[in-house]
Amino acid sequence: YLMGFLSFAGLAAVLTTLGCGSTASTRPTETPRPVIDARAALSQAAAEVLLLESARFVLNHEKGTTTLLPGLEMMKAAGLVEIPDRVSLDVEGELAFPRSFVGASFITIGDEAYMTDLLSGNWLQVPPATLPVRFADLGRTLADIVGAVEEPTVAGSERLKALDTYRIEGRIQSEALSSLVPGAGKGFTVGLDLWLEQSRKLLLQVRITGKVLPTDIPDAVRLLTLSDINVPVNITAPE
Repeated sequence: YLMGFLSFAGLAAVLTTLGCGSTASTRPTETPRPVIDARAALSQAAAEVLLLESARFVLNHEKGTTTLLPGLEMMKAAGLVEIPDRVSLDVEGELAFPRSFVGASFITIGDEAYMTDLLSGNWLQVPPATLPVRFADLGRTLADIVGAVEEPTVAGSERLKALDTYRIEGRIQSEALSSLVPGAGKGFTVGLDLWLEQSRKLLLQVRITGKVLPTDIPDAVRLLTLSDINVPVNITAPE
């Protein structure tokens, strides 16, 4: 009887040990934050975007919208930019009355700008200021924004579009975004998250959190994504 008890106790001890070992082996390993200088990385990112020749972009509203005209709100803008002054842009928006979703296309070439009529879809020549966002000379615009980031810190590393990136957090004053968002207000502190490709520090994505336009909701969130960087494009005036 005693030998049986000792054998059972020994087996229990082994099982307990194995169980503890199994628990320890499944515990997640913490990944340390990358050891890089956030300001130096942003300086390199600014230098890289100044070399931008062309890109595809998407400006998405994760929360809130951008007021284009009274009663007309923009939810998404997507298109191509050919540096320095050619842009092809498609905008998705919502009309308040009668409530409906609308779309419009814009093309700018130098000082000339065109847009499609909201009702007929025909191309019209319009003043360049009509564009809801500015993507001409996008490299300079992004370099100025990156250079104006305050108190940047490295938040970690992430996989984005099959690329290893650093995510840098910071803040910026709303007026520093006026080159991207026409009519940006003054005095609003805006949060920024920037994703930089690790080797070249190429800017791939920016999240803008907070009020930029006076008409924005306080917790507005915009996400700007770049792709097809320096892939040749050919933007021409509409026929």
